[in-house]
Amino acid sequence: MKKGIGRRKILIPVVIVLLVMTAAFILISYHTFRQYEIRDLEDYSKGLTGLIAGDIIDVEDIDGYLEQGRNYPGYAETEHKLYLLREAYPDIVYLYVYQVREDGFHVVFDLNTEQFAGSEPGTVEPFFPAYQPYIPDLLAGKEVPSIESNEKYGHVLTVLTPVRDAEGTCRCYVGADSSMDMLREYTWNVISQVGFIFLIVLGIILAVSIFATDRGVIRKMDKLEDRAYLDTLTGLRNRTAYYDYNDVLNKKEDAGDADFSIIMIDINFLKRMNDTYGHEQGNLYLQHAADLIRKVFGEEHVYRIGGDEFVVILEGKAQEGAEERIRAFKEEAARLQADDSLQPWEKVSAAAGIAKYEKGRDASTEEVLRRADEAMYRDKIAMKAVRTDR
Repeated sequence: MKKGIGRRKILIPVVIVLLVMTAAFILISYHTFRQYEIRDLEDYSKGLTGLIAGDIIDVEDIDGYLEQGRNYPGYAETEHKLYLLREAYPDIVYLYVYQVREDGFHVVFDLNTEQFAGSEPGTVEPFFPAYQPYIPDLLAGKEVPSIESNEKYGHVLTVLTPVRDAEGTCRCYVGADSSMDMLREYTWNVISQVGFIFLIVLGIILAVSIFATDRGVIRKMDKLEDRAYLDTLTGLRNRTAYYDYNDVLNKKEDAGDADFSIIMIDINFLKRMNDTYGHEQGNLYLQHAADLIRKVFGEEHVYRIGGDEFVVILEGKAQEGAEERIRAFKEEAARLQADDSLQPWEKVSAAAGIAKYEKGRDASTEEVLRRADEAMYRDKIAMKAVRTDR
């Protein structure tokens, strides 16, 4: 019989739901936290670029920087200040000042990094594909939103802040790039820790659910499942349980490790009992027969597969002494038959036959059952031969 099937029916969906909830929580949290970090990074970068645009870059010197480069007075001092500011903002990877023209970005300042050497002042850098939607606004000197790109210089988030003269005309842009790879790694680290805690909480909830349902709903479901595999009259396993266990034995046969015997038991005189004393007494007769079978063979693998037909399956060492147990069963039945103090429906009579699985001979469990059935009929014929009530 299938044990704990009710528990599985409850717990498997619960576990699936909890895993889906955990995955959804992690994904939603990652997306939400990432957006929050991006906004924070934008504010961080705008603080730096705004400081440079307002206090570090003198718009009156921009044309000189572009024309004379490092030879222009004060260029080196301004560049040094930019390096110091970048060091003070460790999340900023690239820091530069560009003037936007039709042919591309004209470099005013472009700081060196460990991976890349900055472009010399006056150099023209082409527009990256990610900037294409914003070129008209950049040429018009407007503010643009942050730009996320993954191109020549890696996966970065770019903030561009215009540097305006006294008339409000944009003369150039201060650009700051933050690494999105660093942001992604940081975000995953935070979310994985939160997700781990969330999973622990769900695990505790699951454990409490198992404890609670095991004391209530699941136990009731297991009882219902048990009833589905029990014969209501005798309390033994029924035909459905027998066929299910047949599948188990057939799989063992396929795997080459089957070792079992089947005992077929047929109760005599059931029709006569029903016709003479009524079906209620006939049912009592079957119950007494089941009690006798249970007494001799136990009930772990004992099945009522028909009205008066019972099957006993013995595996492995349980097969030892099987013939002696059949003999004991028949002797006990004979003793009951001879006891005049008992009612007719208490005097059990039955024929029995046994067959052992033989590898190479039996292709399935049904063939073993058929041979056990044939042995039982031989026993029934032998019993008829010595009966005196025919």
